[in-house]
Amino acid sequence: MAFSLYRWQEQCIQQWLGTNARGVVEVATGAGKTVLALFAAKALQERLTRRLHLVIIVPKTFLLGQWKQMIITLEHELGYSRDEIGLVGGGLSSRHDKPVMIYVVNSARYRISPIVARSLSDGQPIMLIADECHHYGSDENRKIFSFLDVVDPEAKAHYYALGLSATPKTFYFDRILVPALGPLFYSYDVGEAIADGVVNDVVILNIGLWMDGEQAAEYEQLCDAITVAMSKLYKQYPSLKIAGHRFIHELQRIATADGDPSTSLATKLLNLFYKRRAIVYEAPQRIDCALDLITLLSDESTIIVFAERIEQSEALYQALRAKMGEKVAMYHSQMGSVARTLALRRYRSKEVRILVSCKALDEGLDIPSADVGIVIASTSEQRQRIQRLGRILRKDKGKGTASLFYFSLLDTVEDTTLLSEGREGIQEMHLTWDGSFSHPLYDELAFTLLYRLQEKRLESESLFGFIDQGRVQNHWLMNSDELLALQSNAESSTLASYFSVMRTLAMIRERGG
Repeated sequence: MAFSLYRWQEQCIQQWLGTNARGVVEVATGAGKTVLALFAAKALQERLTRRLHLVIIVPKTFLLGQWKQMIITLEHELGYSRDEIGLVGGGLSSRHDKPVMIYVVNSARYRISPIVARSLSDGQPIMLIADECHHYGSDENRKIFSFLDVVDPEAKAHYYALGLSATPKTFYFDRILVPALGPLFYSYDVGEAIADGVVNDVVILNIGLWMDGEQAAEYEQLCDAITVAMSKLYKQYPSLKIAGHRFIHELQRIATADGDPSTSLATKLLNLFYKRRAIVYEAPQRIDCALDLITLLSDESTIIVFAERIEQSEALYQALRAKMGEKVAMYHSQMGSVARTLALRRYRSKEVRILVSCKALDEGLDIPSADVGIVIASTSEQRQRIQRLGRILRKDKGKGTASLFYFSLLDTVEDTTLLSEGREGIQEMHLTWDGSFSHPLYDELAFTLLYRLQEKRLESESLFGFIDQGRVQNHWLMNSDELLALQSNAESSTLASYFSVMRTLAMIRERGG
C-alpha cells in the first residue's frame, strides 16, 4: 500500500531540494515532521548516484526507538531494512558502519564528527537529520557539527542536512544552527495544520485565577523591591536594558563574577525573581481550579495535566486519586523507569484516563492524543507551550474538537494567553476562576435562559449542572443545527439533555438575546 504525503510535506520537500538540500523547517507538533524528513531523504536519494547514508540526532533516548520503528514501517518506500539501522545511546552502541545511524545527542557529541568527516572525504553522501534541532546550539551539543571545520569544500558537497523543530529560533539559531544545517526555509504552524485537517481541531480556554489578599500584597512588595534593584543595576550595567531574552543569563553572569562590585545586588535580584515566580507558579488555587475543572468534564474524556513543578504534580495526583481512584496516573522524571513505563502503558490501554505530568511529557514522547489538556502552570517559553498543545492535537479517528485549558495568575507577569503567535484558525475563550468559573457572554446567555424559564414558571434547578458543565466546554459556540445532531445521536438521556441546553444557549446567542 502506497504511503501518501500531506500537501505541505510535498511542498516542503521541493523547497528543501531547491536550497541544495540543507535547511531548517519549523513544523507544528503532531503535523508529521518525522515522515517529512524520511521522505525528504527518499527524494534526495532519487537525485544521487551513490546510496545516501542517514545520520539522525535525537535529544532523548526514547526517540531512538520511535525513529527506528518509523524507518522499518516505511522500509518499502525508503529501502532501508531493519538490519541496516544502528542505534547509539541509552546503553545501546551499534557499530558506526550502518547506512542509518541514530544517535542520542549526548552520545553523538564526541563520536560522530570523525566518522562523518571520513565518510564525506570518501565521497559518501550523508544526510544529517537534526530532530528537535533547537537543542543543538549549546556549547556542548554544537560539537556534533565539528566535522564541518575539518572537511574540505569538495567533501562538503556530499553533505546534506535537515533540522526539525516546532520552535527552532533559539538565541543561537543564526550563529550556530544556520551555518551547520542551513537557513529556515519553511514554516508550518498550528493554525495552518488545523485548517488543513492535518491535526485535530482545538479550542483554547485561557483561565485567569485571582490572587487572594495576602498573595497580592506579597507580590506587590516583591515587584517594588525588584524595581528598585533593577534601577540600581541599570546604572552600572546599561546594556542590561537591551539584553532581552538574555537578561537572566547576563544577571547570572554578574552574580557569579569574581570581584564584581555588583555581585551582591545581582544575587539579590535573582532571589527576588525566584520568590516572585514561586508566588505565581506555586499558587494553591491552581490545584483547586484543576480539581473543579476535571469534575465538570465528561467522564469519557482522556486528559493530560501539565504541571511546572514535581511537588505540584504530586499534590494534584494525590487529590485526584482521592476523588477518582485508579483512573489517574502520574509521570515525571523523578519516578523510576519501571513506574514511568507502567503509567504510560496504563494510559495507552485506557486503564487510566487522566495522566498528571511535569515537563517529562513536553517533547518527543509518542503517546496517544488526549481529548483535554490542562496546563496548570507553564514557563513563558513558547517552545514548551507549543509542545504541550501538540499533545492533544494528534489526529485520531472519530475524535472531536479537543480542549486545552491554560491557567494563569491574573495581575502578575504571567501571560494570560497560551500562545503569542500561530493562533490563526484556533478558537480561544477567556474565563476566570475564583472558587467558580465565569465567562461574561456565557453567563449572560445562561441568565437569559433561566429568566425565561422562571417567567414561564418552569423548573430550572435541574439545568444548573448542565450549565456549569457547558461553561468550560465549547459546545455553546457551535451552531444550533450541529447541536441538534449531537442531541439526536447522544448515547444517553443525560447527554441528550446536556446538548439540548447547549442548543438553547446557542439559539439565544444566534438570535442576539
